[in-house]
Amino acid sequence: MPTGVAVVCDTDDCLAVYLAVETGNDGDERSADDVSQLARKAAEGDGWVIGFGFGQPVMTCPGCADGRGPVRERGTCRRCMGRTDEASRCTYCLHTEPPDDEGRR
Repeated sequence: MPTGVAVVCDTDDCLAVYLAVETGNDGDERSADDVSQLARKAAEGDGWVIGFGFGQPVMTCPGCADGRGPVRERGTCRRCMGRTDEASRCTYCLHTEPPDDEGRR
């Protein structure tokens, strides 16, 4: 069964989540530290900001990092799971989901 790793925003009351890494079910063994590092790198590549609090890395979602957060309403945004408008643009991180091969968002 495939498993994954989520990154959550460290800002108080923020509901942002980034589904960062799917570890797969092909028998590929990875340590928890390896998976955490992959998740942080994937999130950073998608606009999340890494910082350090109490000696631990913490992640801040793009909306909170830019002053539009915290995410208070869940939606369909791939980057932060925030609410999107009719044009598929996230209210919080401003990410716009490109249309798929059939022109749907």
